[in-house]
Amino acid sequence: MTPRTAQAQTILVTVPPTSDLSEPQRCGRSCVWCSRALAVGHSVDVGERDDETGRHWFPRGCPLCSVEHVYRQLIEHASSCEQCVDNGGLCPASAELRRALKEGRAQ
Repeated sequence: MTPRTAQAQTILVTVPPTSDLSEPQRCGRSCVWCSRALAVGHSVDVGERDDETGRHWFPRGCPLCSVEHVYRQLIEHASSCEQCVDNGGLCPASAELRRALKEGRAQ
């Protein structure tokens, strides 16, 4: 996992609400999308965040789901972001999404 800037950490990969997730999914032991058990070193950090009740959690995804969901979000973001149209390399949201996509593809 690569270090992230504070600004980039505010840009989150979209995941299901915690109320729809199992305990292993909320704890990062299972994929947040497909609920497949995650092995150490074979998961993608999709950004720490607070849930609907304000509790801190660390969702993770399996590489296959992460690539699919992050790629879709990156395409949607880049098509509507003025900074990405001008120079996507300067957009913190694009950088965070590309980081998660790269992490998923590397596994």
